[in-house]
Amino acid sequence: MDKEPFRMDFDISTIKHLGLQMYSTLPPVIGELVANAWDANATKVEITIPEGPLDSEDSEIVIKDNGIGMSDEDIRQKYLIVGRDRRKQEPSDRTPPPLSRRVMGRKGIGKFSAFGIAAEIEIESVADNDASRFVMNYARMLDAASERRISFPAESPSGRISGGTAITLRHLTKYRSRGIPLRTLRRGLARRFAIVGEQARFSITVNGDPITVEERDLQRLLDRDAEGTPYLWTFEEEEIAPNTDLTISGWIGSLPRTTPELDGVDRGISIMARGKMVQEPFLFHAVVGQQYALSYLVGELHAEFVDDAEDTIGTSRNTLVWDTEANGRLMEWGKRTLNKIAREWARRRSEDRSRLVKESTAYREFKERARNNRDDRAMTLADRLVSQTISKNLTSDDQEVERTIESALNFLEFNSFAAITKDLVEADLADVHKIIDLFQQWEVVEAMEMSRVTKGRVETIAKLQALIEGEDTLEVPTLHRFLRDFPWVIDPRWSLVGDEVRYSSLLRKMFPEAPDRPEVDRRIDFLCVQERDTLIVVEIKRPKYRASEKDLKQLEDYVLFMRDQVEQTNEPEWSARTVVGYLLCGAVVKDGIVRQRMESMKKSQIFVRTYADMLASVQRLHGEFVRRYEELRRRGQ
Repeated sequence: MDKEPFRMDFDISTIKHLGLQMYSTLPPVIGELVANAWDANATKVEITIPEGPLDSEDSEIVIKDNGIGMSDEDIRQKYLIVGRDRRKQEPSDRTPPPLSRRVMGRKGIGKFSAFGIAAEIEIESVADNDASRFVMNYARMLDAASERRISFPAESPSGRISGGTAITLRHLTKYRSRGIPLRTLRRGLARRFAIVGEQARFSITVNGDPITVEERDLQRLLDRDAEGTPYLWTFEEEEIAPNTDLTISGWIGSLPRTTPELDGVDRGISIMARGKMVQEPFLFHAVVGQQYALSYLVGELHAEFVDDAEDTIGTSRNTLVWDTEANGRLMEWGKRTLNKIAREWARRRSEDRSRLVKESTAYREFKERARNNRDDRAMTLADRLVSQTISKNLTSDDQEVERTIESALNFLEFNSFAAITKDLVEADLADVHKIIDLFQQWEVVEAMEMSRVTKGRVETIAKLQALIEGEDTLEVPTLHRFLRDFPWVIDPRWSLVGDEVRYSSLLRKMFPEAPDRPEVDRRIDFLCVQERDTLIVVEIKRPKYRASEKDLKQLEDYVLFMRDQVEQTNEPEWSARTVVGYLLCGAVVKDGIVRQRMESMKKSQIFVRTYADMLASVQRLHGEFVRRYEELRRRGQ
């Protein structure tokens, strides 16, 4: 007998909010469906992802579990009831025996998360040999929005599953040109769940390859001090406030470097409850004396009280609601704890830096050569400069220490070193900024720096020219990384900047490309960098793209949007005094209106740069570097 259609009452604005707007990346979407499988007593979730670009209408993502499945009645009376609170309407917040797990789901909205990346979701479930199958199509739901009710025809069983549930995502709206980065997906899922492994009787596979406990083990990546002890702080049922039953367990640690691109780990502390991430990595909005220490920190804290009797998790299920009493205490605990950790990190790091200097081969060579120097005062100063300044420079790595020592060796070769000996001896070597100010006045140091910069920029210019000339094979990450690492090719003033991934992601989310836009006209990416108190927004187009008035208007929209964001934020790490905009493209449409608009935009610090102008500019700049270096080198001899 044919089944009746499956019916659902809904509000389209809720579907938009819970799907398209809230979930735009794959790990959170898959995470919601994995959580549903856990709640169905599944012991295995199999995720099948196409490899390569998802540019075919046949491309699909499948999430299949071996759980208890849903009967026809379960689907009609539970699954398709939008916003149904399972924990209030079920007699227990645990799954059926024998597993009796604490359920992760609560609000009955996770099923819509997939609309953030797909226009069609097929649900097929088998429970007690009863198979049900239907398709939720977003376009059809839009058509039925005014009626606030829709029917999904019952489909015949596919025969692909004999039990459990399979969710198939079709008409994928993302990853159409670059494919899904499987490593990023695996890493995101591994960090999202604490229940992976034999102990919890739960496994997640991606294209047949299980996610392992080791992939969750970020502690193996932590930095270690000179004694070999990891930079690790652990917590076991620690009270977050006196005389309460609010406790925290878990750990916080420090990685060797600040750059997620090198190890693929998002910095910040994640908060877990019931085995699932409920707060994506963040830093408790902490403001500490050693602020740079925060950019090294990762961790995982378990706080079961945030998802117990009272639900204090936001609608998206990946961030906490912080204006509750319990969560407010957790926030204060986090700020105090990170302050303490930052101080201890700075102390241990300073001790490590000092030991590293003393044990360095380059330092021993420096001491030997310094003894042969006739200027004892300069030798003493150089020794103090190396040993003390490096120990205070807590963010330096081993290679930077070696370079500093090598520079000190070179300094001893120049007579000009004695000219600032008195000022340096009297300076507080703990005041690194004072040391830097003095050295900036020192011509020979400038000459040495010019030597290093010139050599590096020769190679950089050659690489840039190769990238531009080979635009047919240009990949999105290639030019993005190049401009992030060498921002001076866009503007010579940008030498030391930070890649603001949060801003770039926000722009991509708020200003998506039209799906029907030709590939050659699409932007390569956004690049947001921060130099001191200035945020620079760069839209990167392809080397052959000709910018029109519409592109200039869009660039203004990006900059105005980001100016509004930084003005409204209360988070120091997101603050900026000025927002500057750049459009990087091949050429500009020859039009009087376009020229006038470009001139007008310059007054608002919004600029257009072509690849040809950029290359010519850095080549001219390079010539000046060479001339200046040769002049200073001769003067220092």
